[in-house]
Amino acid sequence: MSKFIGKRTVPGQDVSEQNMDDAARLRAVLYSAVDGVITINEQGIVEAANPAAEKLFGYTVAEMVGRNVSMLMPSPYREEHDGYMANYCRMGERKIIGIGREVKGRRKDGSSFPAYLAVSEVRLGHHRIFTGFVHDLTDLRRVEEQATQLGRILEESLNEIFIFDAETLRFLLVNRGALANVGYSDEEMSRLTPVDIEPEFTLAQFRILLAPLTTGGRSVLQFETVHQRRDGTRYNVDVRLQKTEWEQREAFVATIIDVTAHKRAKAELARRDVELEFMVEHLPAAAAYVDLNEGNVRFNQVIKEITGYAASELTELDECFTRLFGEQAAVVRAQYEDYQKTAADEPLRLQICRKDGADSVVEFRGYRYDDHEIWLINDVTTRDRQETELRIRERAIQEANEGILIADATIEGHPIIFVNRAFEVLSGYSAEESMGLGCELLCGTDPDEESREKLRTAIANQEDFRWTVQCVRKDGPAFWNEISIAPVRSADGNVTHIVAVMEDVSDRRQAQQMLLQSERLAAIGQMVTGLAHESRNALQRAQACLDMLSLDLEDQPEQLELTEKTRRALQDLYRHYEEVRNYAAPINLQRRPTDLAKLWRSTWTNLEEFRYGRDFQLVESITASTLVCSIDDHRIEQVFRNIMENALAACSKPGCLTITCTALDDAGCDSVRIAFQDNGPGIDAEAAAMVFQPFFTTKQKGTGLGMAIAKRIIDAHGGRIELGAPSPAGAEVVVVLPVNS
Repeated sequence: MSKFIGKRTVPGQDVSEQNMDDAARLRAVLYSAVDGVITINEQGIVEAANPAAEKLFGYTVAEMVGRNVSMLMPSPYREEHDGYMANYCRMGERKIIGIGREVKGRRKDGSSFPAYLAVSEVRLGHHRIFTGFVHDLTDLRRVEEQATQLGRILEESLNEIFIFDAETLRFLLVNRGALANVGYSDEEMSRLTPVDIEPEFTLAQFRILLAPLTTGGRSVLQFETVHQRRDGTRYNVDVRLQKTEWEQREAFVATIIDVTAHKRAKAELARRDVELEFMVEHLPAAAAYVDLNEGNVRFNQVIKEITGYAASELTELDECFTRLFGEQAAVVRAQYEDYQKTAADEPLRLQICRKDGADSVVEFRGYRYDDHEIWLINDVTTRDRQETELRIRERAIQEANEGILIADATIEGHPIIFVNRAFEVLSGYSAEESMGLGCELLCGTDPDEESREKLRTAIANQEDFRWTVQCVRKDGPAFWNEISIAPVRSADGNVTHIVAVMEDVSDRRQAQQMLLQSERLAAIGQMVTGLAHESRNALQRAQACLDMLSLDLEDQPEQLELTEKTRRALQDLYRHYEEVRNYAAPINLQRRPTDLAKLWRSTWTNLEEFRYGRDFQLVESITASTLVCSIDDHRIEQVFRNIMENALAACSKPGCLTITCTALDDAGCDSVRIAFQDNGPGIDAEAAAMVFQPFFTTKQKGTGLGMAIAKRIIDAHGGRIELGAPSPAGAEVVVVLPVNS
């Protein structure tokens, strides 16, 4: 150790003791040193380190001793260190040893830091040890960086910074921002003093201003004044003066802020505040002017209408929340703060407690600027109730069974602006397709000219209108449409909208026609019943006379043949009377479960005399799972018989009648479909339209009531009878009967 500090002899002390003292003294010095001290051997292995090195690198001495010192270096120095040591030991090539330089150190946590490293070499016999003294430069570099940044900030600052001599008052330093603002060059400024750019001061006045700083009575002076540029223009500034030292002489530093815009803005804000206060006071809605710094609130008089509180009762911010929201004040206050942070476009909906205890719903909007806010508060309690009522009405309109249309009467052409779902179903047009079209859409896709003209006239005359017209839906099917139109007038009596209602009255119209037909048939029935009653007596008398005449003509065969023909004619006449009476009579059903196949087979058998001698087949095709229906078998047999007789009459030899029976879901009702297909000439379109009309027939004989009676019977069962598609392969009659009554 004495090699490190030199030998020193103390009289009367043994040399070995003195060496021990020197070693202890050296150890104490090293262990108390502020800089890190690390000792390594020629292989770069750490042999010793002081506590400062532990603090500097984050490793304990035990973790460092015995390991290569490169562990304390970041890449690439870590990988290059052993090569440096080898070169030095072999060739004496110095990099740091005996020189010292700035390096990078690596801490245990992987971070690096700047350091100054000085390395000394000590020979101990044939060995060498190296001692490194590591000084952490982190704080120094941070200060230097801060100083550099500060200098850059000061130089590049848009604020004006002047440094001038305390004695001569001439400028020593003027930053770039000041030069740009005053318009002088740096050289020109070096010949000027603050008085040259501050026209409000004389030199004497300015020295008096500086006196408190000169004597130490004040450390800072701050005031507002006016600066004058090189071109003579002036601007308002805020000045902050301090005494300082510049290049070893007393000086003053002045930081200048151009407050021209600020003063203008301040004046503008003051003017705006006055205007806002005036506007708040005279707004028709509840409004408040809020000073956030003072916590003061100034409501206009409308607030009393909404809350029941006078404006004088709501003058403090906290007081407003407490009175208007009660126990929920803290929660609402938090909502309010969040609302202001998000700057939401939508108003904040709040429920307030009025002074009279009633609850109201309000919409709150807050507009913040600087340290003030403008509040706008609207009571939407009534509006919410009205909107709820409107939604209910709209749902009712949407759910109505009648189609509803609304058109704008203020626009030429009266375009549609609303249709409900029922209108979409009835017309076949979606709401999107309907928008913008005219009211003629009420009459279907291709309305007749009469209906169109009546509709136009009613709209043009702004009058109520009702009309029933047969319409065609967009998708094809026709229906009877009852149209009602009414104008909607504003408060001043002007027509603003047209409301139209359309209703499918096909069923009602059919029922009316059926009722009318029933009434006609009842009248015919009464007439025919009376006629048949009277005619029956006459026919019976004629029949008796023929019987008596036949006895007198037994020996005259030719005359007897004439009487027999007369008798058959009387029977035909009687049967025709009965058919007419049956058609006009009410149909009363006696239902019971009946197998349809057995019924039509029985009917076919009963017609055997009509088929006698003819080549005529009955073919069946049955796929329905059940053929049992609740029907009046006598009435349905009458229907089957009529259809079969028509087929027998229409077909030539050989004849064929095919009966196809399938199950059918008819509008949610379990039904059976029976199709009768013959191989006759078929029915043309004109005749097909008249088949079920009373007294229509294509045969030489008959009343033409057979198919009309058949239709009445099937309708009474809740089924339907119709002709199949026209075909040259023969006529098809389709009967659909519900399984259950």
